[in-house]
Amino acid sequence: MIVTDGLEQKMTAVEASSVFNVTAALIRKWASLGKIHAVGMDMRGRKLYRLIDIARYEKETRQAAGRS
Repeated sequence: MIVTDGLEQKMTAVEASSVFNVTAALIRKWASLGKIHAVGMDMRGRKLYRLIDIARYEKETRQAAGRS
């Protein structure tokens, strides 16, 4: 379930993983490393991440790896 607050979209790691074609485990690893931060929880108790935060960090890691 995608939760929206105005222009911000929030997603679970599983939902965001399909958007960015990475694993949910990788998104959780980024969170554990402090690269992205959970901004809330859904009704089932799953952490929610802002889509823009994931996009920014995914782009940063892609560029650092020499992929465009």
